[in-house]
Amino acid sequence: MFAIRRFVRAASLALCGVAFSALPTRAESLAARATPEVLAVAFPGAEKLGPEDGAPPAAPVYIGGEIAGYVFSTLDILAAPGYSSIPFDVIAGVSIDGRITGAKVIYHREPYIMGDVTRQGLLDTYLQKHEGAQAIGSNSRLLPPDFVAGATVSARAMRAAIFDASRLVLRARVARPDIKVPTLDTQGFRILTWEQLIERGLLTTKRFSGRDVVDAFAKAGAASAAPQAAAGKPDDTYIEIAAGPFTPAMIGRNLLGPKPYEDYLQSLGRNGFILAVASRGAYDFVGTEHNKAATGNKFDRLRLVQEGREATFTNADYQRLGTGGPSGGIRAFDQAALFTIPRGFEFDPLKPWRVEVLVHADAGAAAAVLPLDYAAPPDIVMSPPAPPTPAWVEAWRDGFWREAILGAALVALTLILAFQARISRNRLAHRLTRDAFLLFTLVWMGWWAGAQLSIVNIANYALAPFHKFALGFYLAEPLIVMVAAYALVSLLLLGRGVFCGWLCPFGALQELLGQAARALGLPQWNPSAALQRRLWMGKYISAAVVLGAALLSLEMAPAVAEIEPFKTAITSHFTRAWPYLLYAGALLFVGLFTERAFCRFLCPLGGFLAALDRLHLIDMLKRRPECGSPCHLCERSCPVKAIEPTGKIVMAECFQCLDCQVEYFDDQRCPPLAQARKLSAREAAVVEAAQ
Repeated sequence: MFAIRRFVRAASLALCGVAFSALPTRAESLAARATPEVLAVAFPGAEKLGPEDGAPPAAPVYIGGEIAGYVFSTLDILAAPGYSSIPFDVIAGVSIDGRITGAKVIYHREPYIMGDVTRQGLLDTYLQKHEGAQAIGSNSRLLPPDFVAGATVSARAMRAAIFDASRLVLRARVARPDIKVPTLDTQGFRILTWEQLIERGLLTTKRFSGRDVVDAFAKAGAASAAPQAAAGKPDDTYIEIAAGPFTPAMIGRNLLGPKPYEDYLQSLGRNGFILAVASRGAYDFVGTEHNKAATGNKFDRLRLVQEGREATFTNADYQRLGTGGPSGGIRAFDQAALFTIPRGFEFDPLKPWRVEVLVHADAGAAAAVLPLDYAAPPDIVMSPPAPPTPAWVEAWRDGFWREAILGAALVALTLILAFQARISRNRLAHRLTRDAFLLFTLVWMGWWAGAQLSIVNIANYALAPFHKFALGFYLAEPLIVMVAAYALVSLLLLGRGVFCGWLCPFGALQELLGQAARALGLPQWNPSAALQRRLWMGKYISAAVVLGAALLSLEMAPAVAEIEPFKTAITSHFTRAWPYLLYAGALLFVGLFTERAFCRFLCPLGGFLAALDRLHLIDMLKRRPECGSPCHLCERSCPVKAIEPTGKIVMAECFQCLDCQVEYFDDQRCPPLAQARKLSAREAAVVEAAQ
């Protein structure tokens, strides 16, 4: 034991030294970290970086002598942790108009990205793709976090930090209205063509043919009163109507230009709501009645309707626009006008409304209604910023089908364990069932979904409460959470072997390679019982080293945890640097000659679970009084030598492979069963002879 303690102490110091040597030195000031290369990514086109100041801290970026935006560090503002529980540092930029200009990670300790050139490249690309995204608002076209395959938690955490920090920087420096309820945006502006105004729903248009007018009169119960101009030319345009709000700058300035827009707002009343209407065709919305004082100068061909209430217009509400110009747009119509909403009419521009053109009969009082509906599009609606979706909620939502597949697999494993006695009675059924599940664990869980539980996960879960992490930290990686929860429950019920024997992708890889090695006739070696007990200590030592390093410093844990080859062989698909490949390959090579050598003698996660195995409540593996004395069949057939000469199963070393149960139920090989079978056959023969 003294030698073991010396080994643990020496290994700890050596591994900690490797970990510390891997840690970079981070500059203290933002200016020092935002090197020209980093700034070129975080804020392309930046000419000068001002001094860092304010709360939260950020540095102004100058282009053309004016502040174009700000550069900031997520570490300085949020100190948001990644999957490793260690805060990362992303230098990012945000423009004055609220768009992300770029982002570059300059420091992290994410276990599935460190040392992985492929994933680091994917992460850099993922962050660069945020250029142009809105800091406040919807960004549906962004790459999903699973673009960085196998490191979605890290990617999602960095993305959330960029947007959260940029919002804080903007709110502290750029005057913006405090929006608490949806509000009409009258100031927002970008240049749009007439076609773009229509396409984005800022204006709405509709063409009515002569046939449409005839049908409208028929609907009104006056089919014979339809105007001759409509009935005589059913396919021609009778009227094409266009309408929309003029007050928002996004619409009014694009319709008329900045100076006319301001002039009309001033003359019509800046605080009122102004409606733009235009038409062309054989019929127009203006008519002549508005020029007659006898009728109160009312427009008899146009009205506004909202929620069943109607408003009509008079000359006092009307401002004619010049038409017939060559520029197109609203001035290309035959008639165009602006209308202020009549006083006393309670109008809500954010609720749907419609303009109705009334077509009067050539003679008589009959009239038909041609409606044009409008609903305010998002471009002119300012909404309160929606609370960002928690990263863990997004992860569970986006991974629904993977969670469903893993859930079904865990249910299947539960049934296998529950009915293990029935499965074990048939040697072929047992082998097919086990190999099929091991293939699923390796290929789908490990290589495809990346659901490889690691000692790093255990360290993070155990230490999170001491670092004030919220519940979302535990739920950030759905598949790992599901596997960890199942491993914990099965550990307490049945022992360590359920996870290690069925749900560990690297363990599955070792066992499947071991089967192939035996099929090829490679020699197999197992240590003596005395040596094996000493070798078993290796996994407990490695678990103590990794967990001890994590207690000393979270930054040390990922480097020390490289004792696990999981990252190389499973999550990185053997795409890492050659020292990692050499180490993982060596472990797999040894496993060709000694069943699951790494799992039995070195795995820190296995050591942690084995240390807790004594807590398990149920022993489902069946034994007989003859096991161990005189029978040693199960002991010899156990591939990992977890059965003592006395016949007792050492559950902390058992992988629940059920090989011993196959022997237990085999009446051809199990001596007690074989003896009972032969005795029963003799008795049957005696009875038959007596008859």
